[in-house]
Amino acid sequence: MTTQDDNAGQPGNDEIPPAPTAGPTLKDVIADRDRWKALSRQNETNFNASRTELQQLQTTQQAAVEAARTEGRTSALGEVSTELVTAELRLQAVGVGAELPDLSFLDLNRFTGEDSRPNPDAVKSFIESLPKQVSSGSGFPPIAGAGHNKGGNGDFSSINPSELADYIAGGSFL
Repeated sequence: MTTQDDNAGQPGNDEIPPAPTAGPTLKDVIADRDRWKALSRQNETNFNASRTELQQLQTTQQAAVEAARTEGRTSALGEVSTELVTAELRLQAVGVGAELPDLSFLDLNRFTGEDSRPNPDAVKSFIESLPKQVSSGSGFPPIAGAGHNKGGNGDFSSINPSELADYIAGGSFL
């Protein structure tokens, strides 16, 4: 006994063979579309999450760089702060004519501010408390008439020893 399916490919059979399918069916296309749509949505979600994470990392990196810069600046100023304070003390002392004590006995850190830079107000108040230098610079008070031809008539201005001896001896040039 032969069935109709068995005779389908044989000559002499009057039945038309089924047509081969030319492409995917509508159900296959819809399934493919839905699968690609789901993959696209998943990729978009992953991209948004990665972008957010990147922005957070960039913000964290910028904050870390700024903190490192601040720390480096503070560290460098901390290393040279005593030199800066010494220079500021000397500058202000010379400006007002004050005599500085030996700086090795001073705590120079008390003249620095929060940022390790010299505090001009603290330096100024210290300098104002110091005694002023004597104007002659020799440590002795100035004597009236002392110095080059002070109190004289100013006629004699030579420092030649023979002219000076002649002037002293006779009161006039020879």
